Amino acid sequence: MESMLELFKELEIQLLVLLSFIIQFLLFFTGSLRRHSTSGFLRLCIWAAYLGADVVAVYSLGLLSRHEDATMEKHVLSKTQPLSFFWAPFLLIHLGGQDTITAFAMEDNNLWLRHLLNLVMQVVLALYVFWISIGRHNVELLVSGILAFTAGIKYGERTWCLKCGCLKSLESSTGQAYKKLLPKEINGHGYDSIVCEALGSTRYVLDIFSGRSLLAENPFSRPSTLGDTNRMLKVVRIELGVMYDDLYTKALVLRTRSIVILRCISQISAVVAFVLFHIDDKRGYNKSDIAVAYSLFMGGFFLEVCSVFICLMSPWTWAWLKVRKCGMLASLSWFIFSSEIGWPEEKQRWPKSMGQYNLVSWLSASSHHLHPRTFSQRVMNSSNHLHPRTFSRRVMTVCRRLLVDVIGVKKEKIFWISKMLETEQVDVER
Repeated sequence: MESMLELFKELEIQLLVLLSFIIQFLLFFTGSLRRHSTSGFLRLCIWAAYLGADVVAVYSLGLLSRHEDATMEKHVLSKTQPLSFFWAPFLLIHLGGQDTITAFAMEDNNLWLRHLLNLVMQVVLALYVFWISIGRHNVELLVSGILAFTAGIKYGERTWCLKCGCLKSLESSTGQAYKKLLPKEINGHGYDSIVCEALGSTRYVLDIFSGRSLLAENPFSRPSTLGDTNRMLKVVRIELGVMYDDLYTKALVLRTRSIVILRCISQISAVVAFVLFHIDDKRGYNKSDIAVAYSLFMGGFFLEVCSVFICLMSPWTWAWLKVRKCGMLASLSWFIFSSEIGWPEEKQRWPKSMGQYNLVSWLSASSHHLHPRTFSQRVMNSSNHLHPRTFSRRVMTVCRRLLVDVIGVKKEKIFWISKMLETEQVDVER
């Protein structure tokens, strides 16, 4: 047991850095699944990963500042030097989040200033870790680390996305981001015309989300839409999908020219940093540290390639390429967009179900030592017992008795637990 603890202590920082990357990997591929899934377990996993990602990255940065590479005496080199200082910019990139999820709820967007303050503090800490390691490593490795910091300039994207998605930004927005040129030579009855119509009316949907006004103009101006319920539903699905991406992912920011330029600079810097790291003489460093560095580089390149496909999957990308007569790229974008992994016409963008909360169950619930004293309470209790007690209801009963009876928490304080556990998804018709 002691040997296992010693091994864990020796490899603690390596394991934490890899854990941070694994969480980012999971967030990238699962962040957008909750858009069309009502699975409580999936949402719980994404929520835990979303919160845990920042915790692990911040803790790893703090541990790096106290690691052997940062605390050993200057000019005193061992046979194998640690490479932990080189991981600081990668942790900043992890703090910048993934393209498929920037916020889990609107409250995260509204707290963008808090995220900005945390980001500034972590950037200062990462620069400190890198600065105190200067003089202990060769020039090629230091230049590679500086370029890795340059590649991490996108760690500010997440904070910018949170600011754009907060309520104040929505209320003050003029919808300029949605006033784009759309392709005109489109068949009036195909799926491409539905996409164009949805993109053209998105700015009206923004007015509804921001609470500025109702539909001052009719976005569904085409008679074919007004007379076709199925077509209108498809338009609404795409509109809601676009608004979800703009509020909870980096889609809105990635459509700006400045961010595209910064992304190109970031990728060029990352490639040059990898080349310098690869050709550098690393015989004096730990093999495990070198393996972790290669894993971070290759994993980052893989996620960037996937990000390109995510960008091509966007309906705005297809429309932009179509307007500029980029035939091959537009065809590739449409192929990915309309495929099963994208936004296919036949596939529901959200499940045909609606959350139904049993308020009678909450009102009729009582402590185990109390009994209904009024006729209405007896009626509610009898109606509640007509239905079988599900596992979630049994869990809620245990929580209520533990928190209310034992700890003394007010019943109103745990209402959110009841909504989370006792809300059931019911199939509905269109």
